[in-house]
Amino acid sequence: MTTFKAYRVHTVGGKPVCKFERLTMDDLDRGDVVIKTAYSAITYKDAMAARGVGKNVRTDRPCVTGVDLSGVVVSSVDPRFREGDKVVVTNYKLGVNQDGGYADYARVPGDWVVPLPDGLDLYEAMGLGTSGLTAALAVDRLEKAGLTPEDGVMGISGATGGVGSLAVDMFAKRGFEVAAISGKAEQEQFLKKIGAKKIISRQELLADKAPLAPPMFAGALDNVGGVFFDRLAARLQPYGKLAVAGMAVGAELNTTVLPWVLRAIDVLGINVSRQLHMDERKRLWKRMATDLKPNHLAEISRPIPFEELDEVMDQFFNVTVVGRIVVEVGSKAPKPAGQNAPALEQQRG
Repeated sequence: MTTFKAYRVHTVGGKPVCKFERLTMDDLDRGDVVIKTAYSAITYKDAMAARGVGKNVRTDRPCVTGVDLSGVVVSSVDPRFREGDKVVVTNYKLGVNQDGGYADYARVPGDWVVPLPDGLDLYEAMGLGTSGLTAALAVDRLEKAGLTPEDGVMGISGATGGVGSLAVDMFAKRGFEVAAISGKAEQEQFLKKIGAKKIISRQELLADKAPLAPPMFAGALDNVGGVFFDRLAARLQPYGKLAVAGMAVGAELNTTVLPWVLRAIDVLGINVSRQLHMDERKRLWKRMATDLKPNHLAEISRPIPFEELDEVMDQFFNVTVVGRIVVEVGSKAPKPAGQNAPALEQQRG
């Protein structure tokens, strides 16, 4: 039986053990659609799963991780998809409870699959991935809440990360004056290149601890959480709007209701997991291929060979990652079924 390459996490003695292996289609979880993976990406969630931080991957049996993938359909028992279709899969249980993107082939439920929209190629789709979808939803929700470029400055915390850097570019493209908030002073030129008009250091944002600090922003996107949420809320001007998408420094809050009561601010939660309806998911992907397609995606994303996947994981914990890391799983043109591809018997899940 033909085998293919995959990166799996095993749980041994309660600890994760990650390694490249040769698998067959019988080793993968059930699903309606078989995809020849072209690209995946690395998110903080992937790194946590690989290093056993938190509960981010199943432990009852080995799991191919990778919460994002793009590729070409090899076979499908779901009538919505045909051999040769270019597709994207992100979130749901991919790479957590369902074998994910770090393998030459993936088999997933048809309800998770998004057709690649015109205007994006498979690499660009992974330059965006979960991070891009999160940034796009933040733009979309803030605009629907009434925020416009004329209202004032848009602040973005965690601005050098995957979500943050893509959000800087997207908001700038929409005409906002973006203030990038970052603790990485050495990345100032990068942030300005992708659209930031102003760079605010983490120390500057956190310095004033007053419940209502002098206003700095009309809107903000918090990708960090914890004290950053409190300080961004305190820095919003009256009727300001705060989108919340991350909790890298913690999920606990120590804040006051004063910005809500005295400045009438709005807070919007950003969640692109299973709760995001497929119609909305497809609509946001179309926006990312058109009016929200980053102008500097080539600078924000960088590719790495599949073989370097494991060694790059640790960079997410020493805070050296900037932008998006795209994994070249099998970026050459995928072979159609019957041309040296593994046996692709379908199993409905």
